[in-house]
Formats: sequence, C-alpha cells, structure tokens
Amino acid sequence: MTPQVHRAGNAPPTGRRRGTALEQAIFEAVVQQLETVGYAGLTMEGVAAAAQTGKAALYRRWPGKAELVVDTLDRLLPSPEDLPDRGNVRDELIELLRQKAAVLNSRVGRAVQSLLAETERDLPFVRLVQERVFEPRLNVFRVILERGGRRGEIRPEPISPLVADVGPAMLVQRFLGDSSPIPDDFLVAIVDELILPLIKR
Repeated sequence: MTPQVHRAGNAPPTGRRRGTALEQAIFEAVVQQLETVGYAGLTMEGVAAAAQTGKAALYRRWPGKAELVVDTLDRLLPSPEDLPDRGNVRDELIELLRQKAAVLNSRVGRAVQSLLAETERDLPFVRLVQERVFEPRLNVFRVILERGGRRGEIRPEPISPLVADVGPAMLVQRFLGDSSPIPDDFLVAIVDELILPLIKR
C-alpha cells in the first residue's frame, strides 16, 4: 500500500514517529530523493514529505540539505570502526571490500553514484563529504595493513598511502564505470593480483 504523503510544511500526521524511527524514515527519504531527483533536486521540503514528517523535524537536527545528506551517508555506510578481524591480512582485505561492494550494490550505492555525478561544482559540499564520509573509511585499509605488518605478514617498512588506496580506487572505478553488481571474483582479484604483490615481504 502506498503511504499517504502530506504536503511539505503542513503539520505531520498524528501518531508520527519520533527518535530513531523518525531518523531512519528521514534517511530512507534522503536515499529515495537522491535516486529520483539527485542532489541538485533534493530539498528539505521533499525529504520531509517523503518521510511523512514536518520540515521542523528536519531543521531541528540539520541546518540544511548538505549536512542532512552527509549525515545520512555516514549513518547508512559501514562504520569505519567496524574492522574485520580474521587473523590474516588477505581475508581481512577481502571481507572489507565485500562489505563496501555490498553497499555499493544497494540503493545506498546508487544514491552515492548519483551524488558523485552531480556535485563536482559544489566544492564546499564535496569537501564535507570527503572529510565526514570518505576519508575515515579509506583509513580502514591503512589500519588493516599496519596490523598485518605488526603480525609479520607483510613487509615491515611503512606502507605508502598510495598502496593503501589501491583497493578503494579500483572499487570506485568499477562502480562508476559499470552499473551492474560488482562480482566477488573482482574483489578477490584486487587483493590477490594488486594489493598483496605490493606488500609481500
């Protein structure tokens, strides 16, 4: 059944969601808006209508759409604190790439794809996305490689940031160049054919 959407700016329906349930509805509405109208067409009014709430509920939490979109991505993408722990660097890298591919293959990934295609001219927003969303998650690869070095699995000298960025760069290149789901054998090949030869002892 299609939910009834009230006009943006009107009082939200009685029995409206609060707290975590309301935030989740708002985040889902942001993803829906990014998929359908893109970042340029996304408005606080449109998100409020899709989430069946009032604009005031959004403005109490976020000053504008840039902060709302960044917070949505930060909450829906895998946390940079959630590190795979398999006891060896190969399995940890593959699991991490699988986590990221699962998100990119989802609705959230398609929303990110539309976002990247539209925001090149909005430099302050791009910087905000880089600082809050992408950079903390890129650092996870460096942490895994450093941990592998302490276990003696890979060469002991410091790993170049360029090496740590190989996996994410290949994943993003495949994601932006091909809309089909990212296959698992592609992820394994990134680790076995690109990353491990660069870091082996």
